[in-house]
Amino acid sequence: MKNIKKYINEKLNQGNKHFKNSNNDFNAYLITEYFYMKNTTVFVVFPHLHEAQKMYDLLGTINNTDDILFYPNDPLVSKVVSLSSEEFSNERLYTIDKLISGNNYIVVTTYEALEIQQMALEKHLSSRITIKINDDYNVNELIDTLTNIGYKREYTVEKNGDFSVRGGIIDVFPRGSINPYRLDFFGNNVESIKLFDVDNQRSFKTVESVEITPFSELFFKNSELAEATNKIKNYYQKEELEKSDIDRLYLDLEELENRINISTKTKYIEFFNNTKTNILNYSDHKNVITINMHETETTPTYDASIDNNGIYLENANDLMVYSPSSYDGELDLFYYDYLNIYQDYQINIAINNKKYLSTIVDYFNDKNIDVFSNNKIKISNDIKGSFYLPNIKKLYLDDQVLFNAKAKRMVRYRSVLNKSTKIREISELNEGDYVVHYDFGIGKYLGLKTMELSGQKRDYLHIVYKDNEALYVPMEQIELVLKYSSYDGIVPPISKMGGRAWKNTKTSVKKKIKDFSDQLLKLYAEREQAEGFIFKRFPELENEFALDFEFEETIDQNVAIENVLKDMEKSSPMDRVIIGDVGFGKTEVAMRAAFRAILNNKQVLYLVPTTVLARQHYYSFKERFEKFGATVELMSRFVTNKSQNETIKRLKAGFVDIVIGTHRLLSNDIKFKDLGLLIIDEEQRFGVLHKERIKEIKINVDTLTLTATPIPRTLQMSIMGIKDLSRIETPPLNRYPIQTYVIPRDDAIVQEAIRREMARGGQTFYLFNRVTGMEGMVHRLKKLIPEASIVYAHGKMNKNELEDTLNDFIEDRNDVLVATTIIETGIDIPNTNTIIIHDADKLGLSQLYQVRGRVGRSDRIAYAYLTFESNKILKDESQKRLKALEEFTALGSGYKIAMRDLAIRGAGDILGKEQSGFIDSVGMELYTKLLEEVLYNKEAPKVVAEDDIYTKRHIDPNYIEKDSVRIEIHKKVSSLNTMSDCEDLKIELEDRFGKVDLDLILYMYEKLFKKLSNKIGVKKVSHKKDEVKLIISADKSQLIDGNKLFLLANTFKYPIRLGYLREEIQITFNLSDASEHWLYLTAIFLDKYVNNATTNEKNYFKTI
Repeated sequence: MKNIKKYINEKLNQGNKHFKNSNNDFNAYLITEYFYMKNTTVFVVFPHLHEAQKMYDLLGTINNTDDILFYPNDPLVSKVVSLSSEEFSNERLYTIDKLISGNNYIVVTTYEALEIQQMALEKHLSSRITIKINDDYNVNELIDTLTNIGYKREYTVEKNGDFSVRGGIIDVFPRGSINPYRLDFFGNNVESIKLFDVDNQRSFKTVESVEITPFSELFFKNSELAEATNKIKNYYQKEELEKSDIDRLYLDLEELENRINISTKTKYIEFFNNTKTNILNYSDHKNVITINMHETETTPTYDASIDNNGIYLENANDLMVYSPSSYDGELDLFYYDYLNIYQDYQINIAINNKKYLSTIVDYFNDKNIDVFSNNKIKISNDIKGSFYLPNIKKLYLDDQVLFNAKAKRMVRYRSVLNKSTKIREISELNEGDYVVHYDFGIGKYLGLKTMELSGQKRDYLHIVYKDNEALYVPMEQIELVLKYSSYDGIVPPISKMGGRAWKNTKTSVKKKIKDFSDQLLKLYAEREQAEGFIFKRFPELENEFALDFEFEETIDQNVAIENVLKDMEKSSPMDRVIIGDVGFGKTEVAMRAAFRAILNNKQVLYLVPTTVLARQHYYSFKERFEKFGATVELMSRFVTNKSQNETIKRLKAGFVDIVIGTHRLLSNDIKFKDLGLLIIDEEQRFGVLHKERIKEIKINVDTLTLTATPIPRTLQMSIMGIKDLSRIETPPLNRYPIQTYVIPRDDAIVQEAIRREMARGGQTFYLFNRVTGMEGMVHRLKKLIPEASIVYAHGKMNKNELEDTLNDFIEDRNDVLVATTIIETGIDIPNTNTIIIHDADKLGLSQLYQVRGRVGRSDRIAYAYLTFESNKILKDESQKRLKALEEFTALGSGYKIAMRDLAIRGAGDILGKEQSGFIDSVGMELYTKLLEEVLYNKEAPKVVAEDDIYTKRHIDPNYIEKDSVRIEIHKKVSSLNTMSDCEDLKIELEDRFGKVDLDLILYMYEKLFKKLSNKIGVKKVSHKKDEVKLIISADKSQLIDGNKLFLLANTFKYPIRLGYLREEIQITFNLSDASEHWLYLTAIFLDKYVNNATTNEKNYFKTI
């Protein structure tokens, strides 16, 4: 360690800040040493983003991660079209925040990123908002400032960058904050500041202050706009622009004026500044290191971007640090190099894995070399990484170079939206939505309508049916109305009110559900009774296998693994479904199960729907399992007949542990010596006959089914008793969000994007969703990028030709694959990290979500370019859809829509094709309700007659403006069961919307009173000025606990008279001295009787 530090210090003390011909592992130590030696902020500049990203990751493994910042660049394209992803923008703003704090950091960046203009430092400082409790802050000025610095006003705050205003309450979700803040003002005085939960919108912790920093890189006051607009016009008048560019420019100016899509206007920042400002201007005390890994005369350096900041780089310093060969576990090769190349070197080996450590110690012991005491070769973890320095005769190796071990990565990538709302209200009703009424069928929801009845205002759901017949559903019947959801936006036929067709449909669906569930329950019972194999645990070996996994397991993944391994220990055969997006780690769950099966001397059959997938899984299983002595074989058309016949023999003899393949493995000639585990990938993609064969195999064999399509959580809860399900919903920890750009199609963008990907050794998907014209598109791309190898694939190709094309692409024999949405399913190519989607505005959200998920499957930053016709100005739905896509990385609204569509398709996959048709006929929500009625003998909801009205069943729009939120509160009122629930809802309402008026409180008590009255059997309520009488029906009176009722009556605050007439109990409240409302008092009394509530009524008196 001393020698390496000495070498680094010599290089740094020469004063050179520009280094070339080096090795990343060494550079990480060089940068770290420089940082601590200079005690200042250090900017480390690379020519390319992928090099900077690798260094950012590497520095995090040897330093305090809080000291390392990343300042990435978006691709540079053209004069008018600029690209800016929200994720990269957020990362840059985070870096600016940290530099403004005045502390020292290592900032990893690129030459292009130094060209990015930022708002002047003084503007950043003046735009930061700090608010403390008891501060006076003009509310209107705060609203204006939030708008100016890039925050968007919404009715409900759900994600970072949102704020909302409801009376004296301002909710805001600052950039970088994990939770949003609720500011409660009295006039202009800040009375309280609380954190709240985006899922339930309730506050949970009081804090003293909040700091709000700009959400957008471009921010401005309205007063600054006119001057900047003139500067922009004057500048571009000097440029020779195409008409489409001029149209785009004027659209940009219009959007700037209306503060629309500000994040895409960062190219105009310099026109809002008086001086040019880049990231270097945010640090007073700084040093710059530029690194060109393999510099040639043609390597870009962009020295001007550094020189312009008064920082001058001396001549390049050749570090002469090189990367050694990889040995892939071949220690004899390493020993040969040791004897012939590194004989004069001191060799340091860093090993993290115990198994590898044992292997290397044993190997050198056989050579009479003690690696713990030898001066020539020794094991030490002082320096991790692999590089050699010929000048000082030093060689450093780690287990990645020696054994091809995978490094567990610790990515500290910040998401734009830290904790946005989950898919909490995909059933939220909006005007124009299709709804399904339990009794009347499918109609269209036209909004909330307030009407007066018996002098009291009431809210109704307005639904229109066939022939424009209107239905007004009162709030006490709200549970009868559900949002209609089906896959891919199927438009359902509107029902005729009062017709028999709907009743017949519902009866038919319910019967089919009954048949289906009976069949499932029978199968489930048979499996529970079947005799399976009890798999034993092998803790030490299984732990070693788990440590070999290159990623950190997510919580969901760990739960799924534990569920599967527990199932395998039961006496009945496992039948579990693992649901998780592609790349979320289902295969690792399958590998853990397979490893346990092998340890128990059982064989594993892994079925996949395509030969391409079979080959992919074969290679990943082979790499992982052969280290542990297991035999993995492949059965597909890519394997010769001779090899297949050999594998069949060896399977039967028990010499093959895991066999992976397509439906070929379901043939009658395939026999196992002792099959213990069946793994099925995407079972719904197999044919009917294959599924029947799978059923036969499953009877006494543990079975694990993997699917990438999610299902609705409500459906999962409904079928838990008949199907074992595990969900993996958390993406892997080391995944970079996909940088998503929505842009007009431009040849320069396509050319630049593909060339950038090729420059880092990667591949590109070009999604062209039309078979007609595909060959023409390939020809056009070949003219644009003649050096690229471009192929195409679509579903109408010959099956073998398609598979060969895909296989060649997976084997990295081509640079670009032009394809239809065939790439949507199953293809996993970690080396493909750019996707360009042609006419993205014509695809559905769920389709776009899945297609975009084909990239970003490795530790590299991935790019998705969603393009539309360059002369097309997107409006309304298309624009909303593509904007939603940009937010996909962080659970935006588009994510919710896509997840809903996918979940409905997933429900069809899990339940089968026939049931999928029934889901479409009644909608997902009602289907789930009918399923619960069948499985759990739940009663169908009853129509509650519009009864006596004591209060307004109405929520004032001045109090809660948005209809969908008012419906949400009506639902909550309908679900009240106790006085404690009432108090809890009142606290929530005050927290979210401010002081609750008396009418709304009484509405809550009335709802509770009626619910408790029904439970106790009250058949009549008689209400006079000073007296309320409850009469309980004769049959229910027989069930009343007289002693309990008498005791409660005697201890109540006001006199209660109990009577018994015509076998009916009468409870009479004398309220002549009462100041509280009778609904409130009777509800308290009934709550004490029905729910055994112990809370003293005095605790509630403050509520009226």
